[in-house]
Amino acid sequence: MPAKNLLTDRKIRTARPSATISYLNDGAGLRLRIKPDGAQSWLFRYRTHGCEGTIGLGIFPAVSLDAARRLAEAARKQVSAGLNPSTEKRLKKAGQALASSSTFRAIGDEWLEHNKPHWSSTHFERNEGLLRRLLYPTLGELPITSITEAALLRVLAQHYKAGIEESARRARGCASQIFAYAKATHRAESNPAKEIAENVILKRPRVKHFAALAQEDVGKLIRALNTTGAQQRLDAFTVAGLFMALYTGLRDNSIRAAQWKEIDFERGLWTVPADRMKLKVEHQVPLPTQALFVLRRVARLSNQTPESFIFESRSQRGYMAENTLRLGLHRLGFKVTAHGFRSLMTDVLNENGFHPDAIERQLQHTDRNRTRSAYLRSNFMDERRKMIQWYADWCDAQESELAGSSTTTSTTVLGGGR
Repeated sequence: MPAKNLLTDRKIRTARPSATISYLNDGAGLRLRIKPDGAQSWLFRYRTHGCEGTIGLGIFPAVSLDAARRLAEAARKQVSAGLNPSTEKRLKKAGQALASSSTFRAIGDEWLEHNKPHWSSTHFERNEGLLRRLLYPTLGELPITSITEAALLRVLAQHYKAGIEESARRARGCASQIFAYAKATHRAESNPAKEIAENVILKRPRVKHFAALAQEDVGKLIRALNTTGAQQRLDAFTVAGLFMALYTGLRDNSIRAAQWKEIDFERGLWTVPADRMKLKVEHQVPLPTQALFVLRRVARLSNQTPESFIFESRSQRGYMAENTLRLGLHRLGFKVTAHGFRSLMTDVLNENGFHPDAIERQLQHTDRNRTRSAYLRSNFMDERRKMIQWYADWCDAQESELAGSSTTTSTTVLGGGR
């Protein structure tokens, strides 16, 4: 065996490059390559199974002489064991690359992108939010194979006990699909989320129906939305979104990502694309003068290109977040949901004798009688126009009655057709 440890640190640092690549030998296969530009790197030459090979051990001085000798010794042991150091190095790199792409976050993001073309924007936003808020902070950087049932349950139980029971259960469902995706791509062998699906700690919470705004509170809400200056606790886009939900009866999922190209001001019509409707069918909504007034006012605060969002925000998607309208109502002191406006509209219109089918078409409810639904093709647009204008006027009248009974009046900001 040739002599070892022929080099010294001083000899390396004083070496001068030549016009061609040169080498300084340390013995036993380890040598330093010196390029004409002065760059120095370590190489280890070896022979295994009758063939010669060379692997790089790093750049000097980032890899010192002592470190290079240790790396060379490790490679000699691989050769003695019948292994090829170059092959082992490639396998190690491949393993490291696989590990970096096999964290819970990496696979979760990949799962989201894989399903994005097949999901509605609302469904994608909800699942992405569950992962980002509930699971990634604790589990995101862990290798997915290291996550046990106990570890996952501990995270979910923490959120469940914090009062967001349904979100914790939905997060478990997302995790189960991510583990299934990891198994399908050969990066996991088990699905701990599936195993805890029926765990008693995550029992299904009692169903809470959407809280509807009481008819006697409509005037108070409009007055709160019309409040100006420092007393107004909501931004203009949230105020506008709540007015649109009140005046049209649309679900907040249909409202939040609205674009200006959907609004026909001349015809007073809002055409909501199918991908934002629950039934996945395009929906045309007649707009009362109050709603058109709201839209014209908010247009002054936003971009007005056809592709721009009406209810802009600084979020990643550029439009209003999922819980904005509900939280806005709560900040104003109304413990209800924007979805509950639909129940309010249904009650008021039915109580005042409007055609039930026109009401159902306005709210795009499903008709449980499939045979009747198949033959009922009319969208009742003419009647719906009169109906929705009457309803918006009724809403404003509640605020007017409230103002008449008070010694103070409020200044209209966005609502009202005045």
